[in-house]
Amino acid sequence: MHVHTVHVVLHDPDTVDECASLMLSMRGRIDSMLSLQVVVNEHRGSYSADLSLTTVWPDLSAYHEYETHPEHLRVRTRVLELMKSATTLDYTVSSLPTVSDAGQAP
Repeated sequence: MHVHTVHVVLHDPDTVDECASLMLSMRGRIDSMLSLQVVVNEHRGSYSADLSLTTVWPDLSAYHEYETHPEHLRVRTRVLELMKSATTLDYTVSSLPTVSDAGQAP
């Protein structure tokens, strides 16, 4: 499985709900997406992102299809307007961790 995570810093933190709603609007609209999670930061500091998006795909080729999917492009256009900066992390896993695996070293 391919996991794609984006940490977003917004120009205006007051737009976090709009940005989160836009991201969540993709849920169920892109067939190959296995999961989508949006998390809003509860503690804002000078090094903090405002929110993160994590999506899970069956494989890297499914993720690449998402990059050009019309629904993703629609959301991406507006998020880029709201966004000051972002960092991404992409990686492959053989399975997703369970709650009991959380915090344990691989």
